[in-house]
Amino acid sequence: MAVGLSEVMLNAAAADLDLNACPALTRSRQFSLNAVSAIRVALERSLGASGASILTVVAAGSLGRLEAAHHSDVDCIIIVDDTADCDPAGITCAVDAIYAEFSRAGLKPPKAEGIYCVPIKASTLLAPASRGSLDEPPAIFGSRMQLLLDARPLYCAEQFIALREQLLSWYRAPTSTSGSWTHLLNDLSRYLHAYAVWQQFKFSRSDDDGWYLRQAKMRSTRIATFAGLLFLLGESSRKRAEQHAWVLAQLDLTPLGRLKIVFDAHRDADFSSVIAVYESLHCMLSDGVIRRELIDSSPTTAADWHDDYPRTYARIHELSERLMDLLTQFVLARSNDWSRSIFRNWLL
Repeated sequence: MAVGLSEVMLNAAAADLDLNACPALTRSRQFSLNAVSAIRVALERSLGASGASILTVVAAGSLGRLEAAHHSDVDCIIIVDDTADCDPAGITCAVDAIYAEFSRAGLKPPKAEGIYCVPIKASTLLAPASRGSLDEPPAIFGSRMQLLLDARPLYCAEQFIALREQLLSWYRAPTSTSGSWTHLLNDLSRYLHAYAVWQQFKFSRSDDDGWYLRQAKMRSTRIATFAGLLFLLGESSRKRAEQHAWVLAQLDLTPLGRLKIVFDAHRDADFSSVIAVYESLHCMLSDGVIRRELIDSSPTTAADWHDDYPRTYARIHELSERLMDLLTQFVLARSNDWSRSIFRNWLL
């Protein structure tokens, strides 16, 4: 059952866009579909027989968006049940097995210093006391956000779907009025702006990462991913009593697929312009030579930063400005279509 459900979800996501004019995105999507399918089958075989307390394994980031390429990092969220503390050795073995399958698929496991290294209990993500908490660890808050932004199940899809539905309901209770996404909109804004400020002042550089590369990702894939969910919430305000069910039904789509379904609902909107710019950005960021140049030219301290960008990053900056302009213009045109509360929550 789990494999069949995973296939249904993957097929829905794979068909959410017409990529005939987007060769770079097409290549990444095919690589991602092959990787997800291979990892899913392998994990069903290895984890299914392990007896470990793992509820579901989820890919976020580029693999979740179906935009991964060879040696992409995997943002992997591992969800466990409340009995996991009784079997730490079993969980460790299961995590090792998961990471091994990423390597076999040509992908890099999560970075050791990242937030996706420690399995998370489902009950922790759904704890009522976490609503509004400013003390919650970034790994918990960030994982909760990613499960709604760009997640894709790699193991036990039915558990993932159940958890995602619980998370969406968690954001609607207990103080939200019917039809209100206030809590989720506030948390999305908090995550987006905290992430942007963190990236603005993170000047560390390694062999595979640097300031210009992180900024290029932030201004392209990250922005589109946030917009995909934010625009769904905005469009749902036209659905009245069916808002919750409508948003839930769209969550299997990739961020670009979410944007398309919202753009296509309005005659004055042109999604083809958005995906054309996104394809150009994706093509550049998929180029190993360009990525190397972005990393090597990245400033390593705030004192080294200046706005006279290197030519390659300047082009990416220009394209990302265009992408953000197109998304902003679309939102501004919805002032008479979407609920005023949506705009109030975004602006105030």
